Amino acid sequence: MATLAERLNAWFADDATTDAVGRRREPSTAEVAQAISEDPSHDVTISRSYLAALRNGSQTNPTISVLGAIVQYFRARSMTLPVSVGVLVNEERADAAEGPAWASVLADRQVRSIAMRAGGMTPEMREQLLSIMDALDGPRPPGQDTDR
Repeated sequence: MATLAERLNAWFADDATTDAVGRRREPSTAEVAQAISEDPSHDVTISRSYLAALRNGSQTNPTISVLGAIVQYFRARSMTLPVSVGVLVNEERADAAEGPAWASVLADRQVRSIAMRAGGMTPEMREQLLSIMDALDGPRPPGQDTDR
């Protein structure tokens, strides 16, 4: 089962943007903490160090108001992952068919980087990338198709 830290880090990765030279950049912990604290729609303030502790798993029991403020921040972003307090605390599964593995896979920085870069590609480019990855994986057993 994915932890709060893993799900929160997956949201940071999902919120990555491409800079002027084409690199994917996640929002910094400090940027997110500041944006949450400056949001006039609620009275929650959160320090960079507390948000970092939530991200690294050393803090695991935030208040519902802190969770709500974090969710409010990410809901205002262009996210592909589901964003809710229930998903963050694992009361709701993002996709029951995917199981808890998605968050642990996305916890790997290289996997997030590949996924985020692929998200900015055209469908044709993604098809080419999948073909390259299939070639790197080697032959598949008969009857086993790819997810495409």
